[in-house]
Amino acid sequence: MGKIILHIDINAFFASAETLRDPSLKNKPIAVCSNKRGSVVTTANYIARDFGVRSAMPLVEALKLCPQLVVTGVHFDLYDQISAQFVALCKKYTHIVEVASVDECYLDVTEAIKSYKRPLDLALTIRKDIKKTIGLDVSIGIAPNRFLAKMASDLKKPNGVTVLRQKEVENKLWPLPVERMHGVGIKSAEYLKSINILTIGDLANSDNFRIQPIFKRSTDIMIKRANGEDDSELEVDQVVKSLSQSTTLMNATSDYDEITLVLEKLCKELQQRCLDESVLAQQVTITVKDDMFQSFTRTMKLPNPTNAHEEFFENALLLFDANFFEVTVKLLGVGCSHFIFRDIISEQLKLF
Repeated sequence: MGKIILHIDINAFFASAETLRDPSLKNKPIAVCSNKRGSVVTTANYIARDFGVRSAMPLVEALKLCPQLVVTGVHFDLYDQISAQFVALCKKYTHIVEVASVDECYLDVTEAIKSYKRPLDLALTIRKDIKKTIGLDVSIGIAPNRFLAKMASDLKKPNGVTVLRQKEVENKLWPLPVERMHGVGIKSAEYLKSINILTIGDLANSDNFRIQPIFKRSTDIMIKRANGEDDSELEVDQVVKSLSQSTTLMNATSDYDEITLVLEKLCKELQQRCLDESVLAQQVTITVKDDMFQSFTRTMKLPNPTNAHEEFFENALLLFDANFFEVTVKLLGVGCSHFIFRDIISEQLKLF
């Protein structure tokens, strides 16, 4: 038997979290963002989406589409708390868990699934556990590799469980518009359509030369994934050498205020992970993927070992301003490394 990977994605995470905070919002259209002039919708629940409200839409436009829209504000501490519960629940079922973002995890359940009569039973058990324990709906994709698991979870939302086998790629994936493929951004999709690559199947059967200008070094990988092939391993560190937090934005943006808000949130998450691991970092790294999904990384040494989010944020912002100020950002990440462990510091202090 080959590998069995689950991709678990919390449906409309921020909006769902706001409903947990205030149950009276349950059957109302919700937009998560600050209720200020010029605000942009971070996310919307499915009721609001039925009115046409979308992420990255100006709030003033969203209110025109849905005058009864409830604007909740943003409560990052709540989201962090719920995300930690979600990850802990995933780790109940297997130790091989990759935390992809605040609201999604990949699980390698190749061994764990042997304890269940049917492969689907494990996914249904996890979904039920998350609903009962946290109160959240999730969509789960089940597949033989990481990429297909991600695509499977996107096929049926909200609250779906979808199995996607390699032999089903041609029938289930290939007819989908090329922009539905994970890893294809807005500008990439525009370029592909301009050369008559309209579906995932078109991409799977295209030659490298035609799409190399858009995907560059990732060209072979993208063609293989369009064919359902992905040999990437889940990223699970047993010994902590570095820590990082990242998020993929619903829509690429060059709005500096939005970018700094996301960056500060990631730095707060990074601080909590440093506290959990009892480490101080001596180096900070920023990762940016642009709207063409080109990835860039910049690193700098910190003046002093730290786990304070303020220092992470200050230095990460310096790196961003110096290198990416005019970039249209699709993914933003902050990491730290070159650790000093707090127990070692304590032992050194005792010597004096």
